[in-house]
Parts: sequence; structure tokens; C-alpha cells
Amino acid sequence: MKKYLLLVGLFTLIQWGYAQTPVKLRLNEAIDYAMQHQPAFQNYKVDQQIAAAKQLESTSKYVPKLNGNVDFRDNLKLGQIALKFPNPITGVDEQRTIQQGTKYSATAGVDLTVPVLDMGAVTDIQYSKRQKELAALQAEQATVDLKVNVSRAYYLALLNTERVKKAQKSVERFQKAYDDTKVRYDNQNAIKSDLNRAYLNLSNAKYQLKVSQDSVKTARLTLAQVLGLEQDAEVELTDALPADIQVPQLPEYPDFKGAELSRVELRAENMNRTMGQLQLRKVNMQYVPTLNGYGYIGGQGIDNDNLFNKDKWFWTSYIGLRLTVPIFDGLQKVSLANQQKLIVTKSDNNLAVIRNNINYQLRSSLINYANAASNLQLIKENVALAEEVVKDVNVRYANQVATYQEVIDAETTLKDTEFNYLQALYAYLLSELDWKKANGKL
Repeated sequence: MKKYLLLVGLFTLIQWGYAQTPVKLRLNEAIDYAMQHQPAFQNYKVDQQIAAAKQLESTSKYVPKLNGNVDFRDNLKLGQIALKFPNPITGVDEQRTIQQGTKYSATAGVDLTVPVLDMGAVTDIQYSKRQKELAALQAEQATVDLKVNVSRAYYLALLNTERVKKAQKSVERFQKAYDDTKVRYDNQNAIKSDLNRAYLNLSNAKYQLKVSQDSVKTARLTLAQVLGLEQDAEVELTDALPADIQVPQLPEYPDFKGAELSRVELRAENMNRTMGQLQLRKVNMQYVPTLNGYGYIGGQGIDNDNLFNKDKWFWTSYIGLRLTVPIFDGLQKVSLANQQKLIVTKSDNNLAVIRNNINYQLRSSLINYANAASNLQLIKENVALAEEVVKDVNVRYANQVATYQEVIDAETTLKDTEFNYLQALYAYLLSELDWKKANGKL
């Protein structure tokens, strides 16, 4: 029993250790992982499979149909028919009954139907082909959105991780300031209020560190959810925030035509419009006659005792053409055609909205991208300057030339500038994503 419990405990420990192993991912690996495991994204792949199946279904409408049928009947009670016949002797009509049918009867045959001309079926085939293409475009759009969402979540997790590092350094600096002030206070070279301020600054720095650490946990949970990781799985980021940003040369005016050609949502709405036109054509084609070929071969067996005797079976076969001409349907097709025309009109309006959105996104993302790059460079220079000020103030404070308030001010300015830099870097990365998305380059 003890041996069994030991084995169970060891297996559980191994499983727990395996479950806690973090998934190490770079940004591009995270995107690939999400494309393979994110449940919502997988539905777009399923939609493509459904569209392919529908295309095969519509194609089958123009494939000959062959059906076999067999019918066996045991006539438990045969019908009777009453007839009057003149009696040749008396000349009076007499009623006589005649039994109808036989005890057993059966039929067996094969029906063949061959579509010759069916414009509705032809339109269905064209429509299903466009539907398959639309599903591919929707999957492409979902891929773009997935890249944006994963990148945003990944950058946020990196940003919060870097904030923790900055917060830890801030704690170390305020801890040193507190220790130095404590020594000065003990040597009666600092007053109580200086020591209290040093303690408060250290306490606030530790609080900010705790907040940053909690933000990292939340950001990684968000990233895990976007990636489609299992509930207990952990993710470890192997990329880092870029230390040196090389801003590309931005154009003075966006390339509107190039962006419209690249944007998948515009192509998807154009496909929607084409499908609406095909549906309208299908309605109009219902006025066109349909022509089908058909054929039959089969037989009927009848007997009171044994149907399996081939002499009791009578065979027949035929072929033919059936032309169906629509004459009047109560104006149903007119109503359907009007509906489809309105659907096409909606697609035209949607295309205009999408084009306006693309133009707006190109202009705004270009401005935001340029401003984010400029702000990032400025704040990066401010960080270097703030670091120099802190070094200078600490040297002067150690030589009793600067006041403790100057040390506090310098440390606070450095901390705020570092956090502003991280925020500016995050804003820059997001603006870069928006610029690429606006140009259809994701």
C-alpha cells in the first residue's frame, strides 16, 4: 500500500512539474503558436473547410443522379370488383365479383436523372466558389487581427517586465539614500524629517515595485489567453524590448492606392458584393427554363404463390427529356430580386465606408508613428540627462554640498523619466503596428 501511494505521489509530482514548465516564446513564435492553438482563430479554418464542402455540394447539383428502388407487397386482402353480365339463357343481367390483383407483387428499378440545362445550379456553383474565396479572405483578416492582438499583449508583458526592473533599481537607489540618511542622522548630521522622507520614499518605491510585479502577472495571463494556452500553463518571453530604435523613412503622403489594394477587408467586401450579384443573377435565372434528361429500367413481378420465378416478372425501360418552363409564381422572384438589389447597394455603401476608414487610418497612423518616434527620441535623451543629474547630486550630497531634498527630486525625476520612456517605447511599438496594418503589411 505504501509503495502504491509512493508511486502515485511521484507521478503526481512529475505531472505537476511538467504542467508548471513555462512555454518559452519569441514574438514570432507566439504568433505562430496562437495561429495553431487559439480557439477563436481555429473557427476560421473550420469555416474554410465548410466553404470547401459547400462548393463540392453545389458542384454535385450538375452530376447525374441514380436511384434504385425495390418494393415488395403482400396483399393480405385482395380487392373485389363487381360487374354485371347478361345471362345468355335468361337474358337477365347478373352481378358477378372479380378478384383484383394477386397475392404477391413487387417492383424493382433504377431511375436516372441528368441535368442538361439549369442556370440556377450553374450560379450556385459560381457562388460557392466565391464563398470559398471569401472564407480564405476572412481567415487572412483574422490572421492580421491575431498578429496585432498577440503583438500588443506581448509588448505589454515586456513593458511591465521592464517596469519591474526599473522599479527594482529605484528601490535600490532609495534604499541607499535611506541608509546614507540613517548614518547621517545617527551622526547628528541630518534631521528627523530627512530620515522620515527617506523612509517614505523607500516605502513608496517598494509599493511601486509590488504594483509592477502584479502588472507582469496580469499581462502574462492576458497573453496566455490571447495565445490559447491551457489554463495552468505559463509563458516565458524570450524577446526583449528593443534598446535602439531605427525609425524608417516615412513618406510625406501615404500611398492610398497601394494600401487599398493590400487591405484584405476591402477585398472581402468586394467579394461580398460579387456574391450578392450572383444571388441576384440566380433569382433572374429562375425565369429561364430548365431541361433534365431522365431514364428508367425496371420490372414488376406478380403472382399468387412465388415471385422468384423469372417468368412472373415483366420488364420495362424508357428515356426522355423534361423541360420545365416557369410561367407565374405570384411575383415571388420579383420580390427576391429587389431584396438582392438592396443587398448589393449595402455592399456599395460598405465599400465606401471601408475606403474612408483606410484613408483615415493611413493619415492618422502616419502622424502618430512620426510623433511617437520623435517623442521616444526626446525622452530617451531625457533619461540620459536625468541619470547624469542623479550621479552629480549623489556626489555632492556625499560631500555635504547638496541637500537631501535635491537627492529626492533628482531620484524622483529619474524614476518618472524612465517610466515615461517605457510608455513612449510602448506607444511607438503600437503606432508601428497601426502603421503596418493601415498599409496592409502585416
